[in-house]
Amino acid sequence: MFERLRAFWQGRIFFLARGEQLESFLNQILKDGVIVYHTQKSERGMRAQIKLADFRRLRRAVRQTHTRIHIIAKYGWPFIAVRWWRRKGLLTGICIIALMLTVLSQLVLSISVLGNHNVLTTDVLERAEKLGLKTWVYSKNLDLNQIAKALQEQLPDAAWIGVERNGTDVLIKISEKTRPSIPEEAGNLVARHAGIVKEIMVIQGIPQVHEGETVRAGQVLITQAINPYLPGTPAVPNSEVNNPHSSKPTSPASIARGFVRARVWYSAEKQIPLGEDKVEESGRVAVGWGIKIGSRVIMVTMQDSPFEQDNKEVTCHSLKPWRNWRFPVEVIRMQYKELHSVHYERSIAEARQLAEENARTEVRKKMTPGVMVVVENVKVLPTNSGAERVRVEVETYEDLAVYANP
Repeated sequence: MFERLRAFWQGRIFFLARGEQLESFLNQILKDGVIVYHTQKSERGMRAQIKLADFRRLRRAVRQTHTRIHIIAKYGWPFIAVRWWRRKGLLTGICIIALMLTVLSQLVLSISVLGNHNVLTTDVLERAEKLGLKTWVYSKNLDLNQIAKALQEQLPDAAWIGVERNGTDVLIKISEKTRPSIPEEAGNLVARHAGIVKEIMVIQGIPQVHEGETVRAGQVLITQAINPYLPGTPAVPNSEVNNPHSSKPTSPASIARGFVRARVWYSAEKQIPLGEDKVEESGRVAVGWGIKIGSRVIMVTMQDSPFEQDNKEVTCHSLKPWRNWRFPVEVIRMQYKELHSVHYERSIAEARQLAEENARTEVRKKMTPGVMVVVENVKVLPTNSGAERVRVEVETYEDLAVYANP
């Protein structure tokens, strides 16, 4: 290891010596104290290596033996230094660019806000700037935890604020407070689904159905009160209603309020064959990489998919944009997932169980979330040979009344 480093630092010259007195030439340079490395005899002459400092000492032996010297290659730091010295402008430019990149990497070049919906981005950036977080500042001098804590105190709608630095980009993450939503109450109460009414409780309004009655979806259950005044207020003549100088209070039509509980049925049918061919992923994955310049894609590895059938997923990786400028070159990742045909053979019991599970899943999608299931029936329906058909029926007890515009 140290010998290689010493050879690189001193510099080596690979040369080819030609002539009729190569033995005398070799003896003479050894007498002159020149150390020769890796000597090889060939049809063209003699190959050897010497130190750069010993190259001038070959002159006496060359003149005395009439030997011709041809330099094959030069190796080592002295030749690299000479080559770069001839390109002083390029070397200076590289140093300046490296220095600029080193300085810019310590600065904050962009600030972005993520996760805000009600809180304005401009408001967050203005408050962050007053706290010292702004572009073109030295990032090592910023206390990001303290800035995040101060921003959270200044923004009452934010439940949590985090500030993190990724290189020259600072990301302000905001988690806003979730405020309870109050449903809009207006108009009449109508039926969400069809069912048989079992219980009616009217808080305000006029009932339009009776217990034991079958209602359809969208049918009016409770209407809002006709009296335009508050409950208990006597009716007012039309002359006073039309009189703008009347001192009696008026109010909009009272909103219908109440509960209408009913029995509701949901059902779904599913059929599963006993024998079935499917195309599924085998688990084998191949990944190819390429670059995208504009609309042109150049694949560096894996030009085409190695599978006959595959699912292809394309992912683009690009440098983060800086202000309005975006790096024109993107890295493309092609992921190929192999697909193969699979044949399933099911027994009658397995097909019925799978059909029942699928039908039950379909029923749950139709049901109102959170309702109580009273009865569930599973029926095996007749079908052609080679398949099993199952029907799932569910009976629930739930409140049908929902608001609808009058």
